[in-house]
Amino acid sequence: MTGLTFDPLPHRYALDGVVVPSVTGILKAAGLIDFSHIPPMTLEAARIRGTIVHSALHYLNEKDLDVEQFYTDFPAYAGYVQAWGSFCAQRNFVPVLNEHRVASRRHLVAGTIDCLGELDGVGVLLDFATGRAEDAAKYLQTAGYHGLALEWAKDDPPLAAFLSRHPYIKRYAVELKKDGTFTLEAYTNAGDFREFLTLRSALGIVEKYRGARDFAEVS
Repeated sequence: MTGLTFDPLPHRYALDGVVVPSVTGILKAAGLIDFSHIPPMTLEAARIRGTIVHSALHYLNEKDLDVEQFYTDFPAYAGYVQAWGSFCAQRNFVPVLNEHRVASRRHLVAGTIDCLGELDGVGVLLDFATGRAEDAAKYLQTAGYHGLALEWAKDDPPLAAFLSRHPYIKRYAVELKKDGTFTLEAYTNAGDFREFLTLRSALGIVEKYRGARDFAEVS
C-alpha cells in the first residue's frame, strides 16, 4: 500500500502501509503536551469539545454547516463557532484547504493541518484551539505541519498549488473563546521546525532501544 492513510477511530496514520507517529503524538511523547494533571472528566469534556468544534469549523469552512442547527444541537459550543466567524470577518480570512493531511517519508511522521488559507491576503497555516494554545505546544505543532507540507506537496497537487501561490507561509494559533471572542498567536521562530525534528529523532532513539509505541494512544 502506498500513500498516506488515516484511521479515525484509533487516530492512527500509516504511510506507505507503515504506521507512523503524528506531529502531536511526538510532542506528547516528549512531554511538551501533558494533560496528566487534569482530572479525567475535565480532560474528556475538553476532548469532546475540541472534536465537535473542529468538525464544525471544517464543515463551516467548506460551506456545508447548518449553523443554526449546530447552535440548537450544541448550545454550549456555539460561542466557539461564533468566535471563528468573528475572526474570519475581522481579519478577512479565506480558508482554502481544511483538515488537510500531510506526511514526510524522510522523517516518518504525519499529521493534519487544521486550515491553510489567506489572512489579509497572506498565505497562512492556522491551528485552532478551544483551550490555551501554549498548553499544546502550538509553536512546534504548526512548524511540524509546515515542514511536512513542504515535502508532501510533491504528492499533493492542491497543496502544491497553494504553496506555489504562497511561497512564504505564516504560522498562527487561533484561540477560540466560549464567549465568542478570539486571540491570534503568531509563531515566527525559524528554528521551530529544527527543534521539532530533534524531538522526532529522540523518539526514534527511544524506539530503537525500547520498541515502537502504539501511536494510536498519543496521536
